[in-house]
Amino acid sequence: MKIKIFLAVFITALIAIAFMPEDCSAQRMRGGRSGNSGRSYNSGRSYNSGRSYNSGRSINGGNRSGNVNRGNYNRSNSNIRKSNTNRESINKGNTNKGNTNREKVSSNDRTRDNTSRNDGNRENTNREDRQGKRDENKTDRQDKRDQRQSDRQGDRDQRQSNRQDNINDYYNNYNYYHGYYYGGYHPYYYHSYYPFGWGPYWYPVGFFLAALTTTAIIVSNDDDDSGGDTYYYDQGVYYIQSGDGYKVVQAPEGSEISTLPDGYTTTEVNGVTYYYYGGAFYSKADGGYKVVSAPVGAIVYNLPEGGEEIDLEGNKIVKYNGAYYQPIMHNGKDAYEVVNYKG
Repeated sequence: MKIKIFLAVFITALIAIAFMPEDCSAQRMRGGRSGNSGRSYNSGRSYNSGRSYNSGRSINGGNRSGNVNRGNYNRSNSNIRKSNTNRESINKGNTNKGNTNREKVSSNDRTRDNTSRNDGNRENTNREDRQGKRDENKTDRQDKRDQRQSDRQGDRDQRQSNRQDNINDYYNNYNYYHGYYYGGYHPYYYHSYYPFGWGPYWYPVGFFLAALTTTAIIVSNDDDDSGGDTYYYDQGVYYIQSGDGYKVVQAPEGSEISTLPDGYTTTEVNGVTYYYYGGAFYSKADGGYKVVSAPVGAIVYNLPEGGEEIDLEGNKIVKYNGAYYQPIMHNGKDAYEVVNYKG
């Protein structure tokens, strides 16, 4: 009876083992101490490392061990594909990110370029504005300079006019001395009249010579149309023929000479220069010098012999060749000024 029971149990066990699924067998193989010696199938090492996950020992026969290996191989390929897929995704992500970054960089570059252009345009505009302001300021400064120059010239002209008016006023402001008056530019300063001689070849009016030297010349007189006396000139002295000789006379107005005698002096009246020698005044003329009347305001330091002193109730002036000379002090020296005398 015991033998029958044991056989029945044994047969039942064999039948159960024969129809047991492979997964159950594999589960049994992974449990406990398996051929993998406790090592994990996914230990981080490469799935295709060449090592067999099973030690070659088969618990349930070689066929089941081969099935386990094939299952692991498939799972490894699946993991590889997943890894490749992940890498592709990463690469795609990186590519997309790279493209995005390049687009962002290009966009930033374009933005910076536009900003640079705008800055350049603003700089050009500012430079043009500054140049325009400089030109405007330069024009204003030039206008102001021209205006100041014009104002200064106007002031100078006005001062010159005022000086001339003052001179004219002074000239017309006659000094009255008990019914006698005369006008001049300088105050009266008395000093004695002493006739002056201009050298060994000069002679006073009225002097007589029996003969003239060989240097004497005949002078023309444009102001004498009467066809009267012939005048001779020699070293600043004028002569006319008288009897058997020649007599010294006043320098005839209008007579011209080519050169001035030695020892002449100059005087200026109202901007005109006059030349003085031996009691005669000359002005510049074409080709030489022309005898003129004594100009009012002229200053000389010497008068020749033949002058006449006139007493005007205490003021003494000298008359010579129709002109009147007031004694004055000029540059620290005794001098005479030609005045306009009305007696």
